[in-house]
Amino acid sequence: MKPAKTLVVITSFLALHAVVSLGQQVTPGTGLVGNIEGKVYLNEQPLEPSPAPVHVYANSIVRTESGRAEILFAGGVSLFLGENASFKFIPNSPYNFNRFEILDGSAVVATGEMGSLAKCENDVTLSDVGLYRFDIIHLPGLDQKLCGFKVYEGAAAVQLGDPPMISVPTKGNFMSLSLGCGVKIPLQKFNLKETDALDNWSRQNIQLRRTQ
Repeated sequence: MKPAKTLVVITSFLALHAVVSLGQQVTPGTGLVGNIEGKVYLNEQPLEPSPAPVHVYANSIVRTESGRAEILFAGGVSLFLGENASFKFIPNSPYNFNRFEILDGSAVVATGEMGSLAKCENDVTLSDVGLYRFDIIHLPGLDQKLCGFKVYEGAAAVQLGDPPMISVPTKGNFMSLSLGCGVKIPLQKFNLKETDALDNWSRQNIQLRRTQ
């Protein structure tokens, strides 16, 4: 499946076409650890800030405790993990776009000239030049979880139900993803101006990348 093309115009400060400045360009099929703060683990091994590149390979899991982490992928894609969050980098050969699964917590994903395929309960294809947020929501007393999905910029294609149908959230849309809901997941509006520490940290790093 090819990532969906951008369906809306994005503000210029989110255009991530610059090559990341970490000594080398990220290659397809791998990731690179960018900024980390606090307790962060790669395949349960603790990570420390280092001038040397630290790679994230297919099937690797990055997890935070009282910390947060930025992971860089090919095509100007960045994934920002909040506290007590984790994701898995999924093999995607022979395709060159990035694929990952949000396992827990909250994550912000910024795409550049390349989109991505994310899994957070449902499969979500992210457009190029976009900004998105995923939030795993554990339901009290139940062995179930939802995935809150917001589109700040760009567009997405969310696969729902069986037989499958596609929902296309765009800027300002929110969905509560759940495989158990089938195709009955409505699009809702949210306030684009309401942000938290993870949103602000990710946007500061996006702007920093553009100046390097």
